[in-house]
Amino acid sequence: MKASVALCTYNGERYLNEQLDSILSQTVAVDEIIICDDGSNDKTVAILFGYREKYPGIFKVYQNETNLGFIKNFEKAIKLCSHEVIIISDQDDVWEKDKVKETLHFFTSNTQFDGVFHDLKLIDNETIHSSYLNWKKISHEEILKEISEKELFTALVNKGSFILGCALAIRKEALQSHHLENFPIAHDYFIVQKLSIKNKLGFIPKSLSSYRLHANQVYGLRYNSDKKHVEKLSKSKQYFKDYVHPYMNALKRAGELSPGEDLKKTELYSKFIARRNTYLNTMGFIRKKLYIAKCVRYQYLDLKPADIFTI
Repeated sequence: MKASVALCTYNGERYLNEQLDSILSQTVAVDEIIICDDGSNDKTVAILFGYREKYPGIFKVYQNETNLGFIKNFEKAIKLCSHEVIIISDQDDVWEKDKVKETLHFFTSNTQFDGVFHDLKLIDNETIHSSYLNWKKISHEEILKEISEKELFTALVNKGSFILGCALAIRKEALQSHHLENFPIAHDYFIVQKLSIKNKLGFIPKSLSSYRLHANQVYGLRYNSDKKHVEKLSKSKQYFKDYVHPYMNALKRAGELSPGEDLKKTELYSKFIARRNTYLNTMGFIRKKLYIAKCVRYQYLDLKPADIFTI
């Protein structure tokens, strides 16, 4: 199994050497490194040409004629990759020596998945956090459970994207089979949602690279550490918040991602209906009937007139 690296650069001279050296120092070598530069005006291009001269069989450098921007530049780099596995890389991170080995082993051992992501270390000046996910208050066990129960897509939609592109790898064939083209949003958010909605995204519970926090990042962490006031809810309302509303959000996003698909035939819709009905049955008989009638009137919770008599 051969691996390509899709790497985008833009004024990345400060950390680029360290990242490229970490890619070249892998215990299992990559077969090509595709780099798309988006109009750098520092020493980035000179650095890239230097590596290409040393490793002409591996480095392929493309200079965009016009600035494509972060999203389209990554889409271009990913499409230019020619090998079976595409490992996505930022310009300013550092790979652990076994990142490629672990990634290829995962795909060889887990043929049911078309993509995989891993945890990261965080480099914050002189401080190193051992787990980005733990920093986000997300455990490895939680993610593995969501994947095994086919709940990862719903979690991603409702928690916000906690998977960074620099921790992501995909099979090349997934570009066509999952219609990964014309990215409308950032590559990491788009790819992981398209794969996870089909339960095709796996997880390696290890920190296989280090993500650098600094002021010049083109696209940084989406994280809000502010604690919001939590209102105490009734058991019924809490159930709706925890188990019904997340599926409503997930179904809405699924419709946006796959507008031609009949969502009522999906497992996601079946889970929504089961949780919706459980929520309705937390109410007393009369209140439930009145509530269903109101939902029918306002076309809410996908309830139909017949449901007044059957639920």
